[in-house]
Amino acid sequence: MQTVRSVLRALGALIAVLLAALVPLLAGATGVQASSLPVQQRALTIAITAMTPTTAGPNSTVQVSGTLANHTGAAVSGMTVQAMTSTGWFQYPEQMTLFANGTATGTVALPLQLQQAGTPDTVTATVPNGATVPWSVSFPAGIFYDQFGVFPIEVQAGGAGTAYTATARTFLPFWPGGSTAAQPEGLQVAWVWPLIDTPQQGACPQTLRTSELASSVASGGRLSTLLDAGAAWAQADQLTWDIDPALLSDVSVMTHSYFTHGNDVCSERVEEKPNTAATQWLAQLKTSTAGEPAFLSPYANVDVAALSHSGLDLNIQAAYRLGETVAGQILPNTFGTNGTGTGDGAVLKAAWPADGLADAGVLTSLANEGGISTVVLSSGELPSTSFAEDALAKTVTGVGTSMSLLLANSRITSLLGTASTARSQASQFTVTQDFLAQTAMIAAETGTSRSLVIAPPTDWDPTPAVANALLSITHGTDAPWLHPAGLSALATQASKLPSSTHVPAKQMSGAELSDAYLDEVSTVQSNLSVFKDLLYQPPAREVNQLDAAVAVLESSAWRGSGSYGGSLATGQLAGYLASQENKVQMIASKKVLLAGQSGETPVSVQNGLGEAIQVQVMATTPPGSDLQVGGSDGMIKVQAHGANTIKMSVHSSTIGTTTVQLQLVTQDGSPLSWTAQPLSVEVTRFGRLLLIIIGGALGILVLTSAYRLRRKRLAGARNGGSADQTAEGGGTG
Repeated sequence: MQTVRSVLRALGALIAVLLAALVPLLAGATGVQASSLPVQQRALTIAITAMTPTTAGPNSTVQVSGTLANHTGAAVSGMTVQAMTSTGWFQYPEQMTLFANGTATGTVALPLQLQQAGTPDTVTATVPNGATVPWSVSFPAGIFYDQFGVFPIEVQAGGAGTAYTATARTFLPFWPGGSTAAQPEGLQVAWVWPLIDTPQQGACPQTLRTSELASSVASGGRLSTLLDAGAAWAQADQLTWDIDPALLSDVSVMTHSYFTHGNDVCSERVEEKPNTAATQWLAQLKTSTAGEPAFLSPYANVDVAALSHSGLDLNIQAAYRLGETVAGQILPNTFGTNGTGTGDGAVLKAAWPADGLADAGVLTSLANEGGISTVVLSSGELPSTSFAEDALAKTVTGVGTSMSLLLANSRITSLLGTASTARSQASQFTVTQDFLAQTAMIAAETGTSRSLVIAPPTDWDPTPAVANALLSITHGTDAPWLHPAGLSALATQASKLPSSTHVPAKQMSGAELSDAYLDEVSTVQSNLSVFKDLLYQPPAREVNQLDAAVAVLESSAWRGSGSYGGSLATGQLAGYLASQENKVQMIASKKVLLAGQSGETPVSVQNGLGEAIQVQVMATTPPGSDLQVGGSDGMIKVQAHGANTIKMSVHSSTIGTTTVQLQLVTQDGSPLSWTAQPLSVEVTRFGRLLLIIIGGALGILVLTSAYRLRRKRLAGARNGGSADQTAEGGGTG
């Protein structure tokens, strides 16, 4: 035993020695791997965070500032930042794109080579690894620029002590002012300011599908930011509000006790208290939009293009009518009967279709079903439209109606879309400065007065700083070539133009709601129509909620990556309808036995809904059968959580068994398929046979009685009495 213990101790010591020897090796191997991985990520990065002025003049000193970050893995020293520019300006927008991407070299993308501007900034002697330091460079604008246009700015960082370099680029508009150079007539700028969100309500009352809206209307949230910025600049910029009535309804729900989440039978919901932020947001919206230029999207911003292409024009009409009703109730001073949506006593009948795309057929649907007279389209929708062309056009729809077309600049829409992810100071500067430069580029391309429509994406999510900065550019001194104009004014100008036929006759976007999906929606809608017809005088509010639930399924929010949300909403509405319909049942006997030609059978209708219904019991007999079922004429009203029973008469002149189908139908004759059940009617004629037997028995009894009476009379006569006396005496005993 002692020997074994000694051996074990020796083995343990040996293992410990081996492990001790391996630890440095393992650590070294790990260290080599760790140091080799970040090599590809090692870099010196430079960012521009500010520039003053953002538009230069002849006497301006341009100051560009930003940050330099060291991620090289070691300290660097002797770093300098140098500004570069050119005396040549961008001739066309593609040059700007090439320059921003770093692919502009020499005269391929720029008229002249970049040259040093001002003196370099010497950064702090040593920049430790992982550190970020500020920098600032400046140069006089008058040395390089003398004509209105957009010029390149590039800053380069490097140092003698390191091989690492970094570059950042931006644009600088130059406005000569006075009469130094020819001035452009300028741009009439019209903003479309969207208040549109993913629809939240289904068929369950006072219930939102998620809790996301609460954070969006809270301070700093997406919808709060858009409303605050829009309200602050609405009058100065003459912006036009684009409002989704479904959003108004969803926020209105939150102003009282409400629910979130839940299933298709309206259970497992989370109860929420009235949301103060929602109340404040809605109150601010009422004040800010009262009497201001505005137009309504169809309810839930339904995918008008997809509905039109699928022949569902009536759904477009329903979405617009519902939207007008909801908006008129919630924002009466903007969209009510006395509202002044454009400041002249009438709400602007305009539309901004999903992605700004619509073909001739879609325009016809908008005019015919929505009463739309002005449509905002993406400038890329018209292939012949160049960056320099005007934003105004006109076309004639298929119903012979003239329609004003306002073309939202697609490059600017795309640029504004990047603001949704721009959260750093550098990225926010890039968005606002690029926007300023893009508008200057448009104005510089021609000296004539033109129009520019700016329409951000409907799901736009800028920071408050970016939203306010962009709106301030339109009205401020940074862009003297821009002149605010209302959308309504541009629409009036477009209506006076000669008609054109630039809009494609047929064009479908791959992002549209698919035919297969809309087929599912149509099935659910058919079921909903039957359910609404089942109800007895339902209140308008309930009917609107059910119609809204269908419009939500058709929302353009379910395009592309949102398709799962649409499928989920469709399934929930289908489940809701099934659960509600199953609360209405018909109870009847499965078999009726007729001993004669006619009889009765009771049929009961039970209503488990919280509201009254009206139905009719329909009996269907086989073809050629002489069986007749009556008593089912007329509608039966059944109170909430009640029952009603009728007696149905059954008549047949033929012996045998016949199967009758009983089913409840609504007032327009739509069958409630889940209530169908067979009724077996068996005719035996046992009643007639029984009458014959009873009649025969009575006849025999009468004959027997007569025979007995005669015997008694004869017997009395033989005994000396008369036959009548003997009979009256009861016989002879």
